[in-house]
Amino acid sequence: MKTVAAVRNALLGVAILAGAGISAGYPEGSPALAQVAPAHQDATAVGETFVAARQALLAKDGSGVLELLSRESLARVERTRKAALDGEMTGLGPSEKFGALGLQHYLKPAELRRMTPAQIVEFGLRKNWLGPNVITQAGMERVSVRGDRASGTLVVNQRPVMVPADFVRENGEWRVDLTRAMDLTDAIVRGTAMATKRSEDAVVREILDRAVRNQAPAR
Repeated sequence: MKTVAAVRNALLGVAILAGAGISAGYPEGSPALAQVAPAHQDATAVGETFVAARQALLAKDGSGVLELLSRESLARVERTRKAALDGEMTGLGPSEKFGALGLQHYLKPAELRRMTPAQIVEFGLRKNWLGPNVITQAGMERVSVRGDRASGTLVVNQRPVMVPADFVRENGEWRVDLTRAMDLTDAIVRGTAMATKRSEDAVVREILDRAVRNQAPAR
C-alpha cells in the first residue's frame, strides 16, 4: 500500500520527519551570475539548511533537528507530543494522530513524561524509524525559491518521492517546514478512508500496525 510508505516516510514519530533527513542539492544550469545572484544565494542557504539537518540526523542530535524546524512544524510536533501524553486526540489531523499513537506504542507514559522533545527525536533515531536509506541516500533536486519560501524535489536512491521538501525563512534563517508534508499525508489518509468506506482512525491504525511490523524490534 502506497499510503503506508508515504505516511511512514513523511512522519513516523512526527518528531523526526522525513523532510529534514536530506542532503543538499542545487538547480542545474548557470544563467548569468548578475541576474541570478540573489536566487542563487537563497538556494545555497537552503542547501546549507539541508546539510545541517542531515548532519544532525546522522549524529542523532535531537536538539539540532528541532532547531531546524519552522515554528508551525514545532507547533504540530508539540500538539502530537501532548496528545501522546494525555490521550486526547480530538481536533488532531490524521498525521498528528498517527504520530501520537506511534509514540504511545513505543514509549510508556512515564517515559514520555520524562523525555524532552529532543530526547524523543533521539530515541526515534536510535530505533531507526526513518530507515537507513532516508538519511544516507536521500537528496533534493530542482530547488525553487519564492520570497520567504522554498521547495525542492525530494529523491531517495535517485528516485523522486511524493514527500514535499519545503522551507520557510524565519528571522532571516531557512527552516524545514513540514506543514505541506503533513497536510498531504492527511489528504492521503482521508482519501483512503473515503475510498474504502472506513473511518480515518481505522486507516491510521492500520498504517501504524504495518509500520510497527516493519520496524526493528530492538531498542
